[in-house]
Amino acid sequence: MNWTNTIKVSLLSGILLGAATSQAQVFMPSMEEFGKNRIQRERFEWQVYTTPNFEVYFHGNSRSLATYTAQMAESEFDRITDILSYTPYSRTKIFLYDSPSDLKQSNIGISLNSETAIREENLSKSRVQIAFTADHIAFRQKLAKEVSSVFVYDMLYGGSLKDALQSQLLLSLPEWFISGITAYVAEGWSRELDDYMRDVALNKKFKKPAHLSGPEATRVGQSIWNFIAERYGRDNISNILNLTRIIRTEQTSISSTLGISYNRFLSDWRDYYTQMATSSAAAFKSPSGSTLASYPLFTGHKIEQVKLSPNRQWIAYSVMDNGQYHVYLTDTQGQQKTQLLKGGDRFLTRELPVSAPLLAWQANGTLNVLEQKDDRTLLHQFVESEKKGLRLKARRTVRGFTQIAGFDISQDGSVLAISGDRKGQNDLFLYNLSRNSVLQLTNDLYDDLTPAFVGRSTTRVLFASNRTNDTLSTAAPKILPNRFNLYLHDGNPRSQVLERLADQALQPMASNGERMFYLSDQQGIQNLFTYDTTSRQARPLSQFVESMTAYDYHPASGALAYVSIENGRQAVKFLPRLAPVEASETTATGRSIRLNGGVARTNQPASGATDPTRAPVGVGTPSRLNSLRPGEIDTDNYQFDLEGLKVTERRTDKPSSSPRVITNSRSRTTVVRRDATRLKGPTAYKDVFVVNNTNNQFLVLPYLVNQSGFGWQNTITVNDLLENNIIKGGLFITPTFRTSEIFAEYQYLVHRIDFSARFDRRAFTDGFPASGLFTKYRYNRLTLTAAYPITEALRVSASPMYTRLNRVDGSQGGIGLPDAVSSFVGLQGEVVYDDTRSSGMNLLEGTRVKLRAQQQQGMRSNAESFFKITLDARNYTKVYRDLTLATRISLGHSGGKAPKQSILGGIDNWIPFGTVREVRNAENPLNPFNMDYRNVFFTDFVTPLRGFRMNKLSGESYALFNAELRWPVFKVLSRGPITSTFLQNFQLTAFTDIGTAWTGSGPFSRQNSLNTEIINPQGSPWYASVNNFKNPYLIGYGVGVRTLFLGYYVKGDLAWGIEDTAVQTPILHVSLGYDF
Repeated sequence: MNWTNTIKVSLLSGILLGAATSQAQVFMPSMEEFGKNRIQRERFEWQVYTTPNFEVYFHGNSRSLATYTAQMAESEFDRITDILSYTPYSRTKIFLYDSPSDLKQSNIGISLNSETAIREENLSKSRVQIAFTADHIAFRQKLAKEVSSVFVYDMLYGGSLKDALQSQLLLSLPEWFISGITAYVAEGWSRELDDYMRDVALNKKFKKPAHLSGPEATRVGQSIWNFIAERYGRDNISNILNLTRIIRTEQTSISSTLGISYNRFLSDWRDYYTQMATSSAAAFKSPSGSTLASYPLFTGHKIEQVKLSPNRQWIAYSVMDNGQYHVYLTDTQGQQKTQLLKGGDRFLTRELPVSAPLLAWQANGTLNVLEQKDDRTLLHQFVESEKKGLRLKARRTVRGFTQIAGFDISQDGSVLAISGDRKGQNDLFLYNLSRNSVLQLTNDLYDDLTPAFVGRSTTRVLFASNRTNDTLSTAAPKILPNRFNLYLHDGNPRSQVLERLADQALQPMASNGERMFYLSDQQGIQNLFTYDTTSRQARPLSQFVESMTAYDYHPASGALAYVSIENGRQAVKFLPRLAPVEASETTATGRSIRLNGGVARTNQPASGATDPTRAPVGVGTPSRLNSLRPGEIDTDNYQFDLEGLKVTERRTDKPSSSPRVITNSRSRTTVVRRDATRLKGPTAYKDVFVVNNTNNQFLVLPYLVNQSGFGWQNTITVNDLLENNIIKGGLFITPTFRTSEIFAEYQYLVHRIDFSARFDRRAFTDGFPASGLFTKYRYNRLTLTAAYPITEALRVSASPMYTRLNRVDGSQGGIGLPDAVSSFVGLQGEVVYDDTRSSGMNLLEGTRVKLRAQQQQGMRSNAESFFKITLDARNYTKVYRDLTLATRISLGHSGGKAPKQSILGGIDNWIPFGTVREVRNAENPLNPFNMDYRNVFFTDFVTPLRGFRMNKLSGESYALFNAELRWPVFKVLSRGPITSTFLQNFQLTAFTDIGTAWTGSGPFSRQNSLNTEIINPQGSPWYASVNNFKNPYLIGYGVGVRTLFLGYYVKGDLAWGIEDTAVQTPILHVSLGYDF
């Protein structure tokens, strides 16, 4: 990162995260750190390729994949910048991982607690993380989308430091605007977009774009930008974007650029898709069959596969659910549903490209489920049980693959046909289960997907591939189309020629060698087709108005199980018998006609029907196609010239003056200089440290006795690009300079065990320095920590530490107390669980638990030794939308030779406008008559207990319960985006706090600090012990308000306290920082 961006990120972080917490004050419960983990199962040796516009970081044996990635990125660069009419200021960094399991080990964004925060950090640093998913075409689309996101963000929020600050503070755009243009640039007018908008239009469920969020906003935004490009021309996209940055409102930008009102624009957008959907509904048929299961769109659920049992009694299907996956079995009547398999980890702070298990039935009724975990692949085999349903019979490991994109099993169960990734390349394999041996059938850069055995064969494999001819070769292909065709391999690894069957085909299957079945979107909607190997003719078997995304078909009975969208939901449907259709050769959707230059695509024989090396005609009107300048081409389906890439250690050749044209997805004309895709490297990755975050905030320290503790803190975080090495530092100081704190920490996160070292120093002065009567207190601690993450949410840690306390008499003439020193060696152990997800500022969902045990051994005197045990458990539950109920239980106890007290009452960071602390003469660390305040450094401040002041109670044990209903008023009630950060983060709360602290046995015991009062008149040799019997628990309740104001999160709580059944005068608590 250059220094301009470094300063930019630092200042923006300081402004926007001013209320964030710091590790230095661990005695404040609201600042207690939990945090997620990243698990490193192997160490990566990183290298980097450099191109004119990108830096591609890769590891291991991924050099060929990195080369491919570099060329794809450079090819996309000219296309994206052409659409946006904008060129980024600096190179984009692409971190490439061999597989999703490798990406899961990345530490990038580890300190952030939400997917949004991680994504914004990556965008601000022009950084992309991407994993190869055993499919080059899907990988290219993902790469294009990520690069587009970086360019759009840089265009709207980047630039000079002044522009960046203004954009961050003043430019607030609806989600559809930014995510939609990113999706459109990456995918254009995709089939998925067309399917969704057709479903919306036919069911008349158009929503106002400004009211949408998440993936739904992205899809609707993509449709709006596509409408602009189709109706008004693609040049207007960049005009709208540039005008938006200037006038900072998307509605005015669209109206001014297009010359119509914004409401008229939205009406035309709806009419555009409604007309096409109505036309398609007249030419196609509504989906038929019974619905067995369905899930709403855009909720994180996705049905990936569906398989029909040979006896047509059962349907198995796999579902993704926000990172977790499930395999269900249901009967064809939908009356009995069981879960066969569950796995994966729910997405916490980031979304990973995780795939659901793959399914395949055998003729004997055995269901095979291929599950891919982080470091291994398991084959589960389910057979019929004595009861109705299936039971697990066997589980075995499939070895030799980084990841598997598709598989089938032979009917005798002896061989697997696998579409898998080995060394960053998707190929076709046969896997012998009895010998655990692998036979490779293809070895090239083309994608060979969804293999299926032909009938009862154990060698002949049907598959879909984007290869351009039927001859196998290991040479790098000249072009890599995005269109898949149907091929047949005889299973002999020495075969050099395939049999090419149907065009534009996906997910093939064949019960015999005469008829093949597959999905095709030749007519614009993905339907079921059949191919006759004798006549070499293909024809549709279904003509549904909504695309099938997965299916299974029984040719003999005509039974069909399939997945499609229906009325805003993705559904598993079953049709006992599929009736034949009479399809017109000219039947096509509006999108299909547009993509083919204004004519409908006809069904033709596969042999010789299409020149596979010719680029299909692209999006655009015939008049525009005829107006291209010499040397230009117009295309929808991209073809990357892979021969144009030259990998060199240094540039020694002179660049050619003649341009090379690369056709790519949904672009007008892409002209790339011949030297644009030359690489420099690879070179070894070097740890370059950059400023990641600076944080400025006001804090109120609770342990100061004769001063307010109000002061200013600054922290800074520096790390390398991979965030494997993190350095943090901080300084706190009060306006009187009588109190200061500093800390420094280093974290080493390369291996499975995370290591850290931390130094804390605290110092304050008590007394009256001006008069020469004062005492200085100093606290120094060195802590070493080793943490072992068990899962992303659970870890255990051990921390040996050394602590030194000093009391220094500053009195003139030495009339004060003598200097004193205490030294401790200690060991602290923690168990931390955190599966929370952030849905906004001060809004979480999930559970957090921290169990801590600490032993401190006095080095100068055993009488100073003590131990502590604490438990902090929190839960956050959404009641309605973002209305959240937060609850917390906190318990603690200290013992040993010199047990330490905990102080109960008040709230963290309470701004001292008035009296915030009780003055109690009883024994406690904050007693103003104490002669030695060193124990305050070991004191736990138990909060919040609103309705009472700090130091209301103290003791060696404590218990506290908190419940708080958090209502983000405008987020819950508003149906649209909220541009004001004040209103967006405005919350009303209702709360109750119940707690107590005591020394001795239980809080209800007669012999404890709560119920025992010592009366000892001054000068009298007699004293009396009086036992009181009162309710030991203090109860507080009230209401509050919170919001972000001038970059600080400010809270105001009006609370009433109940002590021994008596309601106290209400107290107003004004504080800074988040709640627990």
